[in-house]
Amino acid sequence: MVVRPKRFLPLALLLCLSLAFGSFVNTARTYAESDAPEPAPPESSSVVDATYATEDDAAHTGPTNLRIALDEEGNEKITHNTVTYEWDYLPDDANEIDVWNADTNAWLTWGNLTTHTLGSLKPETTYRIYITWFTDRPSLEYKSNVIEFTTLPDPGGYPEPPLTPPLNLRVDSLTDSSVTLKWKTSPGATGYDLYVNGGWAQGVWDGSLDTVTYQLPEDGSVAGAVYKFELGAQRSAEGEPLAVSKNSNAVTLTWGELDTPKDLQVVSANRTSVSLGWAAVPGATSYDIYRDGALVGTSEANRYLASGLREGQTYKFQVAARNGLWTSEPSAETEAVPGHNYNIITYYTSWSIYARDFQPEDIAANQITHINYAFSDLCWRGMSSAAAACQNDDVPLQKDYVYDGEMVVGDPAADLANFAALNELKRTNPKLKLMVSVGGWSWSNFFSDMAATEETRRAFANSVVEFLRAYQLDGLDIDWEYPVEGGEDDNSRRPSDPVNFTLLTQTVREALDAAGAEDGKYYLQTIASGQGDNFVVNANLAESVNALDFINIMTYDYHGSWETRAAHNSPLYYDENDPTELAERNNVQGGVLGHLNGGVPAAKLVVGIPFYGKGWISCPPDGEGQYQVCTSATPFGTWENGSFDFADLENNYADQDGYVRYWNEASKAAYLYNPEKQVFMTYNDKASMMYIASFVKSLNLAGVMSWEISGDRSRTLSTELARDLPRYGEAGEPGLAAPAQLRATGKSAKSIALAWDAVADATGYEVFVNGVLAGQTNETKWALDALTANTAYRIKVLAVRRTETTIEAVSPFSEEMSVTTSRAPSTSTPPAGTAPQPAAGQLETTAAKDGDRTVYTVNKDSALQAIAGSELAQFQIVIDAATSASDVIVPPEVMATLAAKGENAALSVIAGGTEFRIPVQSLPSAAGIRITVSAPSGEELNAMKQKLEAQGLTLKANPIQYGVAQLNADGEYAAIASFAGEGPSRIMTADGLNADQATGVVYVPKLGEFRSVPTLIGETENGKAAAILRDRGDWIYAVVETSAAFGDVTAEWAKRDAMAAAAKLIVSGESADTFGPNIPVTRAAFVSMIVRALGLIPDPAAAGSFSDVDLSSAYASDIELAKKLGIVEGKTDSLFDPAGRITREQMAVILANALRVAGVENVTGDISLLEKFGDHGEIASYAQSALAYLVEQNLLLGVSQAELAPRASLTRAQAAVVVMRMLRDLGWAE
Repeated sequence: MVVRPKRFLPLALLLCLSLAFGSFVNTARTYAESDAPEPAPPESSSVVDATYATEDDAAHTGPTNLRIALDEEGNEKITHNTVTYEWDYLPDDANEIDVWNADTNAWLTWGNLTTHTLGSLKPETTYRIYITWFTDRPSLEYKSNVIEFTTLPDPGGYPEPPLTPPLNLRVDSLTDSSVTLKWKTSPGATGYDLYVNGGWAQGVWDGSLDTVTYQLPEDGSVAGAVYKFELGAQRSAEGEPLAVSKNSNAVTLTWGELDTPKDLQVVSANRTSVSLGWAAVPGATSYDIYRDGALVGTSEANRYLASGLREGQTYKFQVAARNGLWTSEPSAETEAVPGHNYNIITYYTSWSIYARDFQPEDIAANQITHINYAFSDLCWRGMSSAAAACQNDDVPLQKDYVYDGEMVVGDPAADLANFAALNELKRTNPKLKLMVSVGGWSWSNFFSDMAATEETRRAFANSVVEFLRAYQLDGLDIDWEYPVEGGEDDNSRRPSDPVNFTLLTQTVREALDAAGAEDGKYYLQTIASGQGDNFVVNANLAESVNALDFINIMTYDYHGSWETRAAHNSPLYYDENDPTELAERNNVQGGVLGHLNGGVPAAKLVVGIPFYGKGWISCPPDGEGQYQVCTSATPFGTWENGSFDFADLENNYADQDGYVRYWNEASKAAYLYNPEKQVFMTYNDKASMMYIASFVKSLNLAGVMSWEISGDRSRTLSTELARDLPRYGEAGEPGLAAPAQLRATGKSAKSIALAWDAVADATGYEVFVNGVLAGQTNETKWALDALTANTAYRIKVLAVRRTETTIEAVSPFSEEMSVTTSRAPSTSTPPAGTAPQPAAGQLETTAAKDGDRTVYTVNKDSALQAIAGSELAQFQIVIDAATSASDVIVPPEVMATLAAKGENAALSVIAGGTEFRIPVQSLPSAAGIRITVSAPSGEELNAMKQKLEAQGLTLKANPIQYGVAQLNADGEYAAIASFAGEGPSRIMTADGLNADQATGVVYVPKLGEFRSVPTLIGETENGKAAAILRDRGDWIYAVVETSAAFGDVTAEWAKRDAMAAAAKLIVSGESADTFGPNIPVTRAAFVSMIVRALGLIPDPAAAGSFSDVDLSSAYASDIELAKKLGIVEGKTDSLFDPAGRITREQMAVILANALRVAGVENVTGDISLLEKFGDHGEIASYAQSALAYLVEQNLLLGVSQAELAPRASLTRAQAAVVVMRMLRDLGWAE
């Protein structure tokens, strides 16, 4: 590798390398590394390989003779808030240094030959500092001497700030003869002066009032008369001269008309919504919003969110202003295309023009939408955060005294020229937005002070307006690092920061809107947000977001030189192999979800991307250095040690000079490892961009932000982002579609089988479970195993196109599906792995004959000893299967001891190939019980077989009947009418059982037919098939097989479920070999399917509630039972319309009611989930919650990604699929 020489930076630049924003959160100690200040490294000193040393280590020393600088009169240069220091300068060198707190080793600032003043100090405070060479980062081995000094008292005498002008003067209401104006009051004002057309008109002599009504002169309501309103504040106090403010913004009205709204624009957009903004219209009190010529909404503000849109469709928006008297002409049209109007923001730093030699004209403006210029600064007590005097004759806006809280340029030597160059860039790219970012990591000293009072918030907001106008910028980005906690040690902070943060954004919003009304321009306001959940709270984002156009979250710097373990800078997803603290939360997905859960709308959230990487040295070769404990950050880098521009990594390291590129599939991050030099480097590359774009689309976010553009001078990353995230409504390149129809094709207590439709041009798929990569496959199916019973799993799939060496395309995720695994069966029952057979928990019994019955009585003493001495919670009683009728008696003492085993306690009776298992907690009490076991007589069995044959069924496990009675206080047994929870299960094994065509059934003599019951089919350890029948009745149970085979069900999404529904006797085919998948299902047939699926047994003798339901029809008793249980209602009290079609939204309501009957407690959905469907407005209000729940649980999918079709008729195939999904969701089907 080429040794990089020391770089000489321009001497007049304080900003160089010290002002990039960073991120500090409670969940991860993070700092921006690209041009950012470094924290103290670990105590052990760095071992620097001679390959990277710039001088002989033996002669290496730190800076010498650190001292306080003297002025011309020999006085030490110490003030109340600054100190100027010097050292023995190296000749012909920039003398770049870092300044450290000698007591804590905390990093304080950067300096060089001409920049060596430490600012933002507290008056009358003692400090101890030392310095190190910048090129020695991160080592502290080579320190200077320590100097100690005490700052002087604050001299005071700061100029009194002028009275604040009224804010956001606007029309509140109008009549034919008057105008009522409203404003935000001026702190300390005792009155206001209203000026009309430049002359004083009237006064308001109470400073707390915020409205005034102006009566027009007698001839003043003539059409075309012009009125220009301005308001000034005044403050009078006894013994003091009258103080007056500047005038407010002007409100100009032309009587009889309103100006057409100007500058209508797409502020942000995602796949289903568009956020619009426009210049406020003087005199308007509300706005009408038109989409494709039709009125779609109104807004009191000059902003509007159009939601429920279709991805890829072009919409034309217009806005008309209105008040109580007039309406304007609609604005010019603005086109928007959801999914093709992403924001791509990048930061451009003031110091890019120096050593980096990356000029504004080097920016590929056609690939981005916004440039955030970093950074402007704040003034406090006449000084900036950089310890420079705010008043500056070379900066027109700062020629006079600059008051507390006002915004100033960050680098007077560079910023004005850079602004001019950026505006030149915009002239050839007129859609480009130019923003200025204020603050950053190093310049957040005064945010808390500024935001703490209304006076200073207003001073800041007014200075922002002047700044944007003077430098022809489009908006402000607030980079406050950080409210309440974190950031540099000398930052101001206070507990009231969350409230003040919101007040600040609201104040700036009002100032920008007022200025925009004058300028005919919509000004933007955004923020840079910390990655942690604490920032969401500390910035009160749930409320602050209402004043913001979007939020750029700094999802990077999760790891860096402040720690010795080499981990990824910006992992997209959690890697289960990452051993770092809080790794599950410290990733891009974690940061974004924290903001979404904290109340930030997805349409306003922008994901941050680093255009730089991190490096460590002396990393062991295990895992190619990844997650290894290293010595330190690398003692070399692109611009500072341990940090590398992406372009540098791409062009000078990747697969060169022993640096081998690797890819972390879980976190979607690239990394390099050099085994000889033991150097590990992490970064985000072109493939990472594809996955980030997929992430943005999948979460329906507004776009991406990058820090910072000079790191990608080869434009590799920018080009990929522009390709994957279309801007300005452009068509973009066609990409891979998201996998459709993700579904669970089976599940058990420990596994879930998945399938989805194939994606054109995809070579493979990735399955994510609970946000973590679970596996990759080239097929359209996947099996998840080793899961936890009765646990919900969030599952989604994306498609990829790969070659052997590269990733070419990544799709958005499929719709996320939630699947709950089945409850765990006892260890003695399938499909947990053992056949019904005696086990270690077998209880001893004594058998005796009682007529034709055999009575088995559990031996109390031995049972109590066996239960108490065992860790088992499930016990068995084995009886002779050859006995046709048996009773099992369990004493109350045994039941009480079993109940003490807890919620998993169970008692089973095993008779040959069947098991009857009773969860003890499902019994009404711990009293003694009697279990009856009966087999049908030979005559009864033959009659059943005839019925089975008539229904096209084959008997696979002989019928058997169980019953449970409980011992009462009078010594008699009474049948248990109701069980808690799931109640007893019946487990039946059979040879040669076809799991796809088998089901458990009960024989219902009153109906003269066999009915299915919820059944799970599994396999025992010895390969024998077994069925678990879940039902609470005391019917005669059996296992049967069907022989149905339908040739007309060809769609992959329906084939398996149609067969399964038929096999479970839930639905019949139209004929022996046809199912009729596309035939609309009738209301009667669908209700019958639900009743049969739940294993509900109707009473054929029940009176009919509906006059139009023929009592002799096959569906009559099912409809009556469904009505009684609240599953369905009629069209009227007496009419059901059995032959009528059922819509998808009607189906959703019926299915939600069925789930309640099945025991699901909360079947209420978040109706906002429906907004992703373009036709959500067609959903009837009564069906919204039910549909939202089914969509959330993946029980119902859209007919496409953007269409739900709520009023479309349900087909037989769709009905079968949704019913089977319901059973799987309940854990009642595979």
